[in-house]
Amino acid sequence: MPQECLFTRLIRERKDEIRDILGSESDIVEKVVMLRRLARGIAKKHFNINNYQNLDEFYTDYESGRSPLVELEGAGFKDNNLIILKKCPAVALFEDFKIDEEFPDYWTTLPQEYMDKFKNEAILHPLCIVHQTFRDLLASQIPKGRGVVHSIGVACRSGSGKVVYSNFGLSTSSLTKAEVDKIIDGFACAFHLM
Repeated sequence: MPQECLFTRLIRERKDEIRDILGSESDIVEKVVMLRRLARGIAKKHFNINNYQNLDEFYTDYESGRSPLVELEGAGFKDNNLIILKKCPAVALFEDFKIDEEFPDYWTTLPQEYMDKFKNEAILHPLCIVHQTFRDLLASQIPKGRGVVHSIGVACRSGSGKVVYSNFGLSTSSLTKAEVDKIIDGFACAFHLM
């Protein structure tokens, strides 16, 4: 069996805490804040990529498979101005979040609540929130001019082919939905760094 990516291992270690947050009576904003706080705490212990001077250096490592982002979430590739993740690192965790072989109600209701509240973001399942927080924290360590790089989600694609889009991500990518669909066909998600 191939070694699991860092995201999968880290979430598996904290799955009880994450399940407690997701299943709590808190509203969606509180859940997101708690998940992001947990993710940042975990990430600070594991992500240190201060060896890059700029985004170009990061891309060179990414394309050769040596990037901390590849270690975090698995292999991907660059197409136009997007990074395409080949496989969702959370899929290996899905069974860990089922109860009696079924996903809890929040597994399907939370993503829509999230996208209703956070209109510029898109997720397919609750673990996307933690994944995107990890990714953005890692990207924010790459310097860019006077600031830092940010990870902007553009689209998430499920194994069944369902795609959700971030309107903000699309607007900053300069690509249409149709163009993004072609690029991510058969893969997991698309994002870019800026």
